Amino acid sequence: MPDTLKMKERLLGLMPEICVERARYLTRSYQETEGKPEILRRAKALDEILSNITVNVWPDELIVGGATSKEVGGGFYPDCNGRIWPELESVPDRDTNPFSIQPQELRELKEEIIPYWTGQTIEDYARSLWSQELSERVNVLGSGMILTEVAGLGHILLDHSRVVREGLNGVIREIEKRLSEIDAGNEDGKSLLEAAKITCKAVITFARRHADKVDELVRRETSEERKKELEEIGRICRKVPAEPAETFWESLQSIYFVHIAAQIEDYEKSISFGGIDRYLGHLYDRDLESGRLTREEAQTLLECFYLKLNTTAPCFDYAGDLGFCSIQSATNLIVGGVDQDGNDVVNDLSFLAIDARERVCMHEPNFGVRIHKNTNPEFLRRVSKSAATGEGHLQLFNDDIIIQSLVEWGITRADAADYGVIGCVELGIPGRTFSSANAALLDLSYCLELALNRGRKLADNMMSPFEAGKQMGLETDDPREMRSIDDLIEAFAGQVEFLVDQMVAGMEVLARVHSEHRPLPFISSLVEDCLSKGADVMWGGAKYNFTAIQGIGMATVGDSLAAIDKLVFQEKKISIDELIDALANNFEGSEPLRQLLVNKCPKFGNDDDAADTLSARALEIFCNAVRTQKSYRGGRYQPGFFSSNGHVAFGLTNPASPSGRRMGEPLSVGVSPSQGMNTRGPTAALNSAAKLDFKLITNGSALNLEFSPSFFPGEEGAEDFANLLQGFFELGGMHLQCNMVSRETLLAAKETPELYRDLLVRPAGFSVCFVNLNTLIQDEIISRTEYQP
Repeated sequence: MPDTLKMKERLLGLMPEICVERARYLTRSYQETEGKPEILRRAKALDEILSNITVNVWPDELIVGGATSKEVGGGFYPDCNGRIWPELESVPDRDTNPFSIQPQELRELKEEIIPYWTGQTIEDYARSLWSQELSERVNVLGSGMILTEVAGLGHILLDHSRVVREGLNGVIREIEKRLSEIDAGNEDGKSLLEAAKITCKAVITFARRHADKVDELVRRETSEERKKELEEIGRICRKVPAEPAETFWESLQSIYFVHIAAQIEDYEKSISFGGIDRYLGHLYDRDLESGRLTREEAQTLLECFYLKLNTTAPCFDYAGDLGFCSIQSATNLIVGGVDQDGNDVVNDLSFLAIDARERVCMHEPNFGVRIHKNTNPEFLRRVSKSAATGEGHLQLFNDDIIIQSLVEWGITRADAADYGVIGCVELGIPGRTFSSANAALLDLSYCLELALNRGRKLADNMMSPFEAGKQMGLETDDPREMRSIDDLIEAFAGQVEFLVDQMVAGMEVLARVHSEHRPLPFISSLVEDCLSKGADVMWGGAKYNFTAIQGIGMATVGDSLAAIDKLVFQEKKISIDELIDALANNFEGSEPLRQLLVNKCPKFGNDDDAADTLSARALEIFCNAVRTQKSYRGGRYQPGFFSSNGHVAFGLTNPASPSGRRMGEPLSVGVSPSQGMNTRGPTAALNSAAKLDFKLITNGSALNLEFSPSFFPGEEGAEDFANLLQGFFELGGMHLQCNMVSRETLLAAKETPELYRDLLVRPAGFSVCFVNLNTLIQDEIISRTEYQP
């Protein structure tokens, strides 16, 4: 079997490439199918792509396939938006995350593909339906909101367990049965079923094309060991995903083919796997018991699977790269947890998955572990050791609070117990939810700015087209007439509700446009109820339909409200006029006041009820504003608290904050403390977080803490980490992830990136190579509190 560490080194040395092939065959198919029902056009386009895209088998790999023709590459999605089009020529030379592109492919994009799609992207269709005011605000810095669905949806959990059990031929048999029974007048349902059948067959053809490619390589291979591996790869590709997987190797290859087909159909971001130990563990056990595989060989297969997930590298425009770290696809998988009866489901594959993760640890997959009050003690020790050393870059989720919150949200207990994580920290049920789980980001700090200026923009910023004094929100009360912090909170709540309504209006149009122009028949074939209803996921066919809005800057707002309450309303050391003038002028000439705000006022993350209570109130206001909204697909909107890197993007145009933050500086991350403000140790930070009502956050939350690598030394350190984690979860915490890297190491990596190519960090709810981050994001991570022994 191959040396996976050498394979990792090879991947780290490759510059990502833009691949034109998806766009080429999509465009060709659309030109040939004009006038046909849109869902059949989408199906035929996926068939065209999968029948023609170049297939490769790269050196040493045991899991084959790719969403592009490149060894490490990003697809081109002209059907979504054209934001990267003007930047294509400069992408190879940009400082952060450059992508190479072949000159002939660049010409093809500019001369053939982009002209066809001009005026026909999802964003084009949406902007034609938005009001002028809304269109001027969407995805413009200084408007307080980002709607991500202009780039595609992604962010799904498919029914991979069904693919493993039945194969796609099992899905096709169901489709054929339903076609034979459908009412003659149900044209939409018939079109969905016919389209789903086309796409399932296309994915089977795609796999068999890889088998043909392997046959070519076998004839030329001189190494007997590699020849045997290739022969087995060829056999597997002829079998899966068409038929049920009967071995561990087959199961990994099967779900990987389905994964990349979904990326090609929709979008490369956050298409995730759920609990692989739940639906692959029996095949792993069977292989070990039969002697087909050793544990070491199984780990190598899993490592190869992980490495393949790092070959998809989404390429965004500059602004998108800043906001979403485009080099990673945020493919999530998770292990551990309970079943519907509360029984621990940990098995040996749960352990092996962490072993493999540590050995070839790269940014993909985004790796999660489910923990509960009765977690297998040996497994908890293993997880804690990996988390305490930082070797696995794990994120940890609390079953006890998450399952309860999902049940209260209307999901059955059996389904809730099977939850997985999508992308960063988003919560979903594999094959049963269709959640546009990262549909939009809302800037809570922006809402506080409006509340302090009667709904008007407070200050100018050269990066925003909106001038100071422009009415951007509700006409709320003059803060000079407010008599208590409750009056300001009421105004803040009004601005949050206004902005949520604006965002929902924008997202409802996007949902309609996606349903009309970009249905997803292959994905629909692996989401429960779509086939039985004859309804695509974009039409509301899934068992559970959600759309999620993420709140950004909770602690920034909580700290700001606490400062205003203390200095303006309680101690009356400053007037609201003085504060607003200082904010509008970015504290120029008011540095003593800024120091008072930073150093003498309560801050979230220090177990101080003054700041913690107000942070919790900001979170509650946002969650309640979101949870009342109904979505186009017949479901509900749900709130989350994670930021990708929106906290940096929003901070660029936000004026100074009453917390003491200057204009341009980042907002707080997820439900984490503001950068550098949590000064009383990790227990205090976790106590603050535990005061939040996590049951409101049904789309998940991200809590990041930073530690020196020496904070949790040896076995005793792992035990200390386990105790810290269990204590937080017993208090009701939902999620925890940690960066175990020193500030000195981060500064060195920024100075000499070539020496730190594989240094991973967690900026928000995902892992990424530190050297691939924009310098603004690098600086934000460096500015966080590092807990030292």
